[in-house]
Amino acid sequence: MSSDVSSAKKASTQAGPSTTLSADDVASYLKAHPDFFADRDSLLAELTVPHESGQAISLLERQVKILRDRSIESRHTLNGLLENARYNDQLFSVTRNLILTLLEEDDLAQLATVTESSLSTQPGIDACRLIVVDTGDVASELQNRFPSLLRSKHVLTQALDKDASSLLFPGTTPSLRSAALCPVTHHHSLLAVLAIGNHAQDYFTDDLDTLFLDFIAEFLGALISQLSKNQK
Repeated sequence: MSSDVSSAKKASTQAGPSTTLSADDVASYLKAHPDFFADRDSLLAELTVPHESGQAISLLERQVKILRDRSIESRHTLNGLLENARYNDQLFSVTRNLILTLLEEDDLAQLATVTESSLSTQPGIDACRLIVVDTGDVASELQNRFPSLLRSKHVLTQALDKDASSLLFPGTTPSLRSAALCPVTHHHSLLAVLAIGNHAQDYFTDDLDTLFLDFIAEFLGALISQLSKNQK
């Protein structure tokens, strides 16, 4: 009897200390064997996980809930993508029609009128003005109010006070609270500023997608430069 006990102890010692599995070990194993529960229905039914309500639910119920939540999240993402696609399609249509119309204009004043009337009809644009920098006074006034504008090659989003609103959109009431200012340049020379305003202070922010505005400003720069040469 004592010999058997000694043999058992010896075998146990040779086998080494027992290994305790961690939660990560179990998780890794289940990930590597996704069909582990295929033939273990009774075990699957016994497993429970906490729920927001405080009551434990079965693993199957939790899996159904996770899949349902992911499905809802995917639908929201898809709806967001579709809405963004429709918005971009509308912007493309507006930009295309504006450019085709502007190509027919040969007068600088009419060019400004067409640009303003076309963009002012778009959602989110409460006022629009193409400010042609044809004198030093205009450039100086813009420089004093918006010092970074003349150095920028891209759209500048800006919160507006009453004075700034009056400068950009004279006669517009109530005052505009935010604006997107698009430098219209050609060969590094500032020719005009396309100002787009909204009554909400937080409407035009740094998150604004300016792709279409940059394109319109670039096209206006080339067109204004050409018209200026023709009128001299």
